Amino acid sequence: MEKKRSKPQISGATVAIVALSILLIASIGIGIALAYFGANATATGNITLGNPVTISITQGGASVQSLTFSGKALPGTIYKQAIGVSSPAQMTEALMRAKLTITDTDGTSTVVEANTTTDWISGEDNYYYYNGSIDANANVDFITAIIIPTSLTNEYANTTYTVDI
Repeated sequence: MEKKRSKPQISGATVAIVALSILLIASIGIGIALAYFGANATATGNITLGNPVTISITQGGASVQSLTFSGKALPGTIYKQAIGVSSPAQMTEALMRAKLTITDTDGTSTVVEANTTTDWISGEDNYYYYNGSIDANANVDFITAIIIPTSLTNEYANTTYTVDI
């Protein structure tokens, strides 16, 4: 006599587990696809910048095109001179930073150390940063003294320098 094999019975719980597993895998796939396409979405908009900022340098209270210091300087000489910044009437609010360099007639520049007012902070990048913002028609004190770099030794004697801000 031959034995008849019976078909295994699939219970309702097994069907439910398989169906839930398929749903879980499908939802994970859909979630990954939505996250990918959502993370790469872009948006465009318009930004309107303010008016151009033009700042004037003042020396001794008067607006100047270039700074002038009289006398022959030695390395380490301190020129006590009030130098400030003024803004025009048509300017919008602006942030400021400034860098001082001294340039010889050959075009070689050296960073200048300065004593500034308490409103300016010396940065690690040789710039001075104004602690705040400047508005139209504002006058801001900047420097109280400029110190001639001690790196300018005897080989630079009788050289004319320009101080740039």
